Amino acid sequence: MTSNIEVLHGNAAVEAASDADFPGATNPRNYQITESLMDKAMTLMEDAFRGKWGAAQRLAEAFATSDFTLAAFAAIDTEMQRQYDELPSTWRGYTDVTTVNDFRPKRLLDKWRNTVGFDLVPELTEYPAEDARGHALNEIAVAKFGRRFAISWESWINNEAIQEFEDLPGVIARQARETEAINAVSNLIAADRNGVNTAFFKAGNGNAPTALPLTLDNLDGVLDLMAARKSKISGRTVAAPPLQVVVPQTLKRTIERILAVRTIKKTTTSGSDSTEFEYDNYVNVDYVVDPMLDYWNTGSKAAGTWFVVPKPKTARPALWAAYLRGHEQPDIRVKSSASQRVGGGDVSPLEGSFEIDDIQYRGRHIVGHQNGDPTFTYASNGS
Repeated sequence: MTSNIEVLHGNAAVEAASDADFPGATNPRNYQITESLMDKAMTLMEDAFRGKWGAAQRLAEAFATSDFTLAAFAAIDTEMQRQYDELPSTWRGYTDVTTVNDFRPKRLLDKWRNTVGFDLVPELTEYPAEDARGHALNEIAVAKFGRRFAISWESWINNEAIQEFEDLPGVIARQARETEAINAVSNLIAADRNGVNTAFFKAGNGNAPTALPLTLDNLDGVLDLMAARKSKISGRTVAAPPLQVVVPQTLKRTIERILAVRTIKKTTTSGSDSTEFEYDNYVNVDYVVDPMLDYWNTGSKAAGTWFVVPKPKTARPALWAAYLRGHEQPDIRVKSSASQRVGGGDVSPLEGSFEIDDIQYRGRHIVGHQNGDPTFTYASNGS
């Protein structure tokens, strides 16, 4: 029998896979699988997922061959990557992204320059050195996140595992995106999840949390404050980068109402006289609503907490997330059975493990986060 699978080695394996296999697990990205076998696997699984008569039995029989098992998991892996790519990444709206080469910390060197133009150079004098340049040094590192899942052999025999296999790509993709979102909001929320991250938002950084609710006047005041921020080196006012408000779902309608206001009416009183006047609402700022803030912040004031931060890819980035180079997408694997039949031949992973007759698979994702420049950041507990 001619195998439909080609095992890759060396650079070819590196290019085809997210990483190399380790003992006891099979990564379908490490194999080249023919299109016909992939189509067969997808057709059989789709028929079984739809409850087509006899499809579950035909699928179980097909899984008895190692070629089909890898083709099926390659199809699941492809579907997982497709769903992962389609899921929203709200956190990218307020977080800069970088990549690291390994698990060691990577330097984040944010440089800024406080001079404008060249200095006048008199005849026969040295050119002045640029001594009005500063930098902030932070380090970012990634960590490994994942979870194992198990299906009993009995549920597979009873055709109860079909639904779990159908849901598998979506489960892995969704949990990977959730991991990214938690990773990003961890720049804003404390490690114990009890309110604002005071390791970053603190007096020493000039951005200690306030207790101002999100209102038009308060937001306007914060933006005025940002416009007057000064350089730590020169003491001069620094041009603010494009800013945006980051809020939980609980404040979505509040920020929408604030930015929907076109005309503001106010009344001034002097003694017994009062004067009413109108002016345009000139507060014009983008915003991001991140529902993960509602979940991850368990503090008593979470519903009213809001932030102002620079937009990604602008000057003085404040919030960073990182991926491991070559591992930007989640990884899915099925555990090899590591057993053989008495008469010879490998046992399919879907026939259960040697120890407890379970079928194990797992998802993995590698991400990290780090705070950056605090100059143009603001946080409020809302009360």
